[in-house]
Amino acid sequence: MSSIQDVTGLVKSAIESLDGELSSSPDPKLSSIPRVQKEIFKKKLEKMLSYLVLGTLPEKSQRNLGLARTIADSWPFDSKLSEEIAKAERAYVDVR
Repeated sequence: MSSIQDVTGLVKSAIESLDGELSSSPDPKLSSIPRVQKEIFKKKLEKMLSYLVLGTLPEKSQRNLGLARTIADSWPFDSKLSEEIAKAERAYVDVR
């Protein structure tokens, strides 16, 4: 099990990568993913980060935000960003 500090790092990294996707360096593999969906993912990751920083984590049963499921259903399998987001969400769900 990862520590809150480790999970915070994973979430921050996913947010930074998503920022890059939204602004300066989009991945051609993700061109079919709507920008709105990426922005929603960013907001959810920022919410996760806020909970981690403030130490106000919801119950484990309420932490799954559906990011990994959406990625599995509609994102390319070979995207580094999709792996990063899914890994951050899994760690967030499992922390503590």
